[in-house]
Amino acid sequence: MPARGGNGGFRTDAGRLSPFDLAFGAIAPARFPAITEALQQEGASPIDRDRFVLLEPVGRLLREIVGDTGPDALEAHVLLLHHAYLFWAAGERIYQISEPLLRQAVGDKRITTAVPQPAQYLQLPELRVWGSPHDASPPEPLDGLFVHRTDAAGSIAVLAIFGMRPDRPGFSAVGLDGRADPDDPSATEIEVAATREDGSAAFGPRLDGGTAAGLFSVAHAGELLLLTGRLLALLDSG
Repeated sequence: MPARGGNGGFRTDAGRLSPFDLAFGAIAPARFPAITEALQQEGASPIDRDRFVLLEPVGRLLREIVGDTGPDALEAHVLLLHHAYLFWAAGERIYQISEPLLRQAVGDKRITTAVPQPAQYLQLPELRVWGSPHDASPPEPLDGLFVHRTDAAGSIAVLAIFGMRPDRPGFSAVGLDGRADPDDPSATEIEVAATREDGSAAFGPRLDGGTAAGLFSVAHAGELLLLTGRLLALLDSG
């Protein structure tokens, strides 16, 4: 499956707005080059989030975006900004996941944390996968997954984007890291608990009427990571 990319934001063939375009399309061209320059001056790795957040252009941009909100909001914006910057620096690569590929990923056992690009966005079919970004929040559609490499061997960082809807000005984001099991030479497992407490199958729909409508659900962070790994394993066949 070829990646689609471009400069200054991206819309899919169906006219869908990407979360990067929504949040950073107007900001990135003017502000992200200064971050690149600061990284080069510091000799810092872009994927080192702890070093990234200490850069002067990053701190200045965060103050403008976040304002005087609390530490939880600041941490969430740091995570989003870091994923967005890496996505931009890698050429804004978007993989549009088709419905057949999504269904294959749900049933397939192959899994990997190897990524085709340093950073990319896996954009899912609209309104097909649902989940709750937080324990107390209602289910929202999963638009897609930002994925980038990390410094740890076999590890990826994922930022899941929920709630991209025309009637909503923003979206919800859930971040997590995971890695392939180093004891499994075939890399067919990820070290994360993906078992549901009720014993139901991973990705089984939790919305009323979900089965008849052909929907899927992610019940927790483990299933988000599992879905990411299965999609990555199938990109070449999409």
